[in-house]
Amino acid sequence: MKNYIIIYLLLFFSTAQNCNSQQNKNLSFTYERVFIINKKISNSFTYDSKSGIYENKQLYPDGNYQSKIITVNLTRDNVKEIFDLYLKLKPQNLRNCLYLGNQLMYSSSISFDNNKLQNLTCNKDENDEIKYKKIEDKLYEFVLPTYKLKYPNEFIGK
Repeated sequence: MKNYIIIYLLLFFSTAQNCNSQQNKNLSFTYERVFIINKKISNSFTYDSKSGIYENKQLYPDGNYQSKIITVNLTRDNVKEIFDLYLKLKPQNLRNCLYLGNQLMYSSSISFDNNKLQNLTCNKDENDEIKYKKIEDKLYEFVLPTYKLKYPNEFIGK
């Protein structure tokens, strides 16, 4: 009988721990904002909350890209705050786009939990675009202070 109790307790604790770890699953997201000129990405900004890497990649006149990379480790609460804002605002899509004619000139997208950024549909409604922009602004509230510390010259006169 004592063995059954021990086995039961072991099973209970292992099951409880598995459920707990699933509830505490780390929410993550990726972010990408690109500017396109003559069908080439002229500037891109990317962030991955898992790695904490924020990259500003710029195309120079010589045809090469130069990157500025910083690490911004958002807390679980920061990521949750961004996600909760998304749940509260409920934009139709997590991607804003700007077209000139049929040419994509600008795209900004956020994807939670490993969803593909490339497969996201652009918001077509101005209200959804505003909602998305609020979510993007919340992300930059967390990222920009660290970026400004490393690259203060980019913010002189702004």
